[in-house]
Amino acid sequence: MSRHTFKSLFLTIVTMLLVGIFMTGCSPNKTTTVKSAGDTTGPEAATTTPAPTPSATVTPSDSAEKSVKVTLYFPNADGTGVVATDRTVVVKNLETIKAMFKELETPPTGLEKPLPKGTILLGATVGADGVATLNLSPEFQKNFGGGSTGEQMTMYSIVNTLTTLENVKSVQFLLDGKKQDGILGNLDTSKPLKRNESLIKKVS
Repeated sequence: MSRHTFKSLFLTIVTMLLVGIFMTGCSPNKTTTVKSAGDTTGPEAATTTPAPTPSATVTPSDSAEKSVKVTLYFPNADGTGVVATDRTVVVKNLETIKAMFKELETPPTGLEKPLPKGTILLGATVGADGVATLNLSPEFQKNFGGGSTGEQMTMYSIVNTLTTLENVKSVQFLLDGKKQDGILGNLDTSKPLKRNESLIKKVS
């Protein structure tokens, strides 16, 4: 082999090697990963679906007004007993006793008003023992007309009215925050008064 031929062969081999190296360097060295349907690994798995925002829970407010059916007792015209009257009243803040007491100020035709003029309900509570405690203003005593019959009509109109409530078994009377032996005279009001069914009259 001549020197010229050897040199040409050497240059051809070197050129081919350089071309091969260049082509290898330009080829992207990527690995394709085929993910199975159940594969949860990888960056995609880190994506989480935000939890749904819970809907707001609406709680009825105790201050909301509602209609309540109540039974009231008013003295009859001759003072021999009390007569039941059904009414529907609007109650706010669950103050049913307050609403009932207010209704006793307006008797139906033919029946009498049991409350002495100017009487104000200063407060009302019901204990776990079923005793409803009423705190009445001094006008309850001061403006009472007198007499044992009138006393019974006044006291048991209130007592029989309040004991129609499921949680009330008896009524304790207070005058301006204090107990008295006989607020209106003869009846002992130092302890709670229970319902008196014998005074209830039916309208014929």
